[in-house]
Amino acid sequence: MRQNSTEKLATIFAVILGIIYFTAGISKFFHWFPHIIGPIWLIDALAKYNLALFGYFIALSQTIVGALLLTYRFRLIGALMLLPMHLCILIIPISLGWQGTPYVNAVLLSMLMLVIYADKNKLSGLVRSSENETTEVPFIRNFAFKSYSISFIAVTALAVLLKYGHLLFA
Repeated sequence: MRQNSTEKLATIFAVILGIIYFTAGISKFFHWFPHIIGPIWLIDALAKYNLALFGYFIALSQTIVGALLLTYRFRLIGALMLLPMHLCILIIPISLGWQGTPYVNAVLLSMLMLVIYADKNKLSGLVRSSENETTEVPFIRNFAFKSYSISFIAVTALAVLLKYGHLLFA
């Protein structure tokens, strides 16, 4: 099977991102482990604010995402998991006014977007309706839509009641 240049570039970018995030995650657990990007002291810094568990979660997430990006079969899952994480990583240095780091993160985000774009056929299968579905039933009458709508309204009502319920019963 012949690969086009976008697919080859996406594979190279996925391996680069996989190595970056896998080593960043592992180095947060084991400080002696070589890494390319990322603070190895993150867990210690977050522990000062009783957020060490969150630091471990970040390290584990980076390790898993990096490992997924290193495999061709699961690279789309890894890329989709990495997208919100990397957007947060991009926003933090911008918010803190760091010079240079946002540009590096923007380049890495561009690489990630190309990896996702290269797998657009796999991704479109998630949102495209299948041929087996009947298109005669309007979307509004669909059972799934009704159950999602009812769940959304119920959870929102519960949240409002929990937030402002004390005003009702005061």
